[in-house]
Amino acid sequence: MSYKVLYRKYRPSTFNDIIGQKFITDTLKESIISNKISHAYIFSGPKGTGKTSTARVFAKAINCENPIDGEPCGKCNSCMNFESNPDIIELDAASNNKVEDIREIVNSVKLAPSNSKYKIYIIDEVHMLTNSASNAFLLTLEEPPSHAIFILATTNPESLLKTILSRCQQFAFSKISRKALIERIKYVLDNEKISMDDNIINEIATLSDGGLRDALSILDQLVTLNKPITMDILTEQFGIVSEKSVSDLIDHIINNDIESIKKIFEQLREYGISEKSFIEKFVNLLTLKICDLKETNNADKIQILKNIVFEIVKIDNYKTNFSFYDIIEIIVVTNLPDNNSKIISQEIKNDINNSKNEENTDENHETNKVTVVTFENDENKEENNKEEICLPKVNIDLINIRINNSFYNASLELKKEIKNNFDNLSELLKKNNELYSLFIDLEVGVVSPTNILLVSDTEASANLLNENASIIKEKTGLDKEFVFVGKEKWNLLKNDYVKNKNTKKYSYIEEPKNVEKKSEIENLASDIFGNNIIMEEE
Repeated sequence: MSYKVLYRKYRPSTFNDIIGQKFITDTLKESIISNKISHAYIFSGPKGTGKTSTARVFAKAINCENPIDGEPCGKCNSCMNFESNPDIIELDAASNNKVEDIREIVNSVKLAPSNSKYKIYIIDEVHMLTNSASNAFLLTLEEPPSHAIFILATTNPESLLKTILSRCQQFAFSKISRKALIERIKYVLDNEKISMDDNIINEIATLSDGGLRDALSILDQLVTLNKPITMDILTEQFGIVSEKSVSDLIDHIINNDIESIKKIFEQLREYGISEKSFIEKFVNLLTLKICDLKETNNADKIQILKNIVFEIVKIDNYKTNFSFYDIIEIIVVTNLPDNNSKIISQEIKNDINNSKNEENTDENHETNKVTVVTFENDENKEENNKEEICLPKVNIDLINIRINNSFYNASLELKKEIKNNFDNLSELLKKNNELYSLFIDLEVGVVSPTNILLVSDTEASANLLNENASIIKEKTGLDKEFVFVGKEKWNLLKNDYVKNKNTKKYSYIEEPKNVEKKSEIENLASDIFGNNIIMEEE
């Protein structure tokens, strides 16, 4: 018999098997008990949180001949033959998103179920449907036959037509709690008769980021190694840092042990530990340690740790040729009480200061921070209402012009078009691995006839994308200019636009005809992300 991966082997068969979504499962069970079943549902939420599994269990319970307290009995003919039931139709809209695919559903939905109470359609990744397919599907949702039920699953409900959303009962799935993930991992390990240290189980729960499917996939990958799983193996496989290493680092900071601090940072660089994994754990454990120290009334140590946390939170504002580890090491050692300790990283720090001084003395080079007047808050005083925006080392005026022009003539239709084709655009960048990895996680913010404003999770990644905007434009073949902002800045800009869009605040600004792109930009991107991101394929 072929091996069955863990997330499929332990896929829920009842509502009680579904982890971390109790409110939703209780509501669905009650609808079965009371026989109040809607014709259409939308299950939305992050990947791996149980949307499709819940849809399958719900479909089984709806057609069950003898449901028990809203649960499928598992013994009737309908339950026993669920996997091969022709009246349960599952469709992946990511690969079946054209009008022709929806027309097949429209035609088949008219036919009565062959041997069930209802004909149930489970459509996964429904947000991937094209505009024309969505409109064709809407016609069926408006007047469905009484024997048809639709369960739509999506990670991006905002992309769906409002007319579709309004015709469905909506259930928002949340990330699964760390505690629930750990309990489920232990349950699977017990069933598989596999022993694993609690600290490794905790790390798997952290890596999965609230998704049970990801947790079981990680567990599967480790189990197939057929050897005892250690923290070193986990680090090698997934580039994560252990809580013990981070906790040790904090202890060294408290004890002012410079040599040990330096050694840990050398190990982080050597093992290629994920910067995101490290920073998240470092800030979380620093915060917990500050709380612990408050009970000891050790004000000096608390202040040192607080300063480090505040500096790390602002890390996106650092624009240097050094990695985040270099920057964090500087933050740590320069906040320690012993002034001599600063010599450890003084060479790096001097290089950064020299780099900044060169930028300030170059009359043709813009600084990294600018005051944006076009998005000021009219309710505050002029000197207080200007937002500082951290921008890349490109022509900053051009960035602001493109942001302004994106909002000036924003088009919902163009935005929908870009959203629907976003995966295709991403594929065009696939040969630039690092650039592609940044691009695929972007959110479409505003689209105008001349510009596309895309939103990144962090200002740092937005800056890097802005530096490569011309390459992105060339590879995608679009006749629009790209501009990128971080999520925090996007929220400020969006709120300002909503408030002032009916005023005369926004007007079209002509772009300068000749914009020189500095060679330092290419050096920066190359140093941080390698040459692939800035080199064009022949």
